Amino acid sequence: MKKLLLATLAICLLLCACSKDDDELVFQILDDTRPVPSKYDKVSVTEFKNLFFGYGWKEAETHEINMDGTIDKKDYWEDLVGGGPHIYEFNDKEIIDYFYADAIPANVSVPYKYTYDETTNSVCYNYETTNSVYYTNGGNFWFCIVCASSTEVTIIKRAGWKANRDSNMLRPVYHYVTLKRLTAAELEQVRNSYTPYDLVERHN
Repeated sequence: MKKLLLATLAICLLLCACSKDDDELVFQILDDTRPVPSKYDKVSVTEFKNLFFGYGWKEAETHEINMDGTIDKKDYWEDLVGGGPHIYEFNDKEIIDYFYADAIPANVSVPYKYTYDETTNSVCYNYETTNSVYYTNGGNFWFCIVCASSTEVTIIKRAGWKANRDSNMLRPVYHYVTLKRLTAAELEQVRNSYTPYDLVERHN
C-alpha cells in the first residue's frame, strides 16, 4: 500500500503543470543572497531520476531575481550579445551543459559531476571532479527545483556574479528559469551540434 501511495504521488508530480503566475511567487533573500521561493514542489530522489534521467531540457524563459526578491519581467537573454540559453542532459553520474561559449567562440558541451539533495530540491556541483575551476567561491549550489511536471520544470539557478553597487563586492546572481523538455530527436540534434569541452583540462 505504501509503495502504491508513493507511486501515485510521483505520477501526480509529473502530470501537474507548473503555474505560470509568477506574480504569486515571492522570494526570500537569505544572508548569502540566495533566493528561496515561498512555495515549491518537493521532489524526492526517485522522482528526480524519473523526471530527468535520459532527457534533455532547454531554458525556455530566464529572468533575473532582483535583490528585493522580485522577478525581472524582461527575459535575461533578450538583446544580449555573447551568450544564450543553456540546454541540459541528465544521467545518474553527470549533467551535460550545452551552451554557446563566446570566449572560444563555439557551441560546447561540458559535463558536470553533481549531487542531488531531496531535502532542499538542490543540485550541487561536485568539487572533486570537473567543476573545481569555476565554482569554489560562494558554495557549490547550482540550482534548485521550484515546480516540476513531465514537460516543464522551473528552477532557481546560480548564474554568475556581478558587482554590488553599495559595497563594490561581487555577489552571486540568480535566475528564475523555465525548462522545457526536448523530444528524443531534438536531443540527438543537440548532441551532434555541440563540441565536447573539458574546463579543467583547458585551465590546468
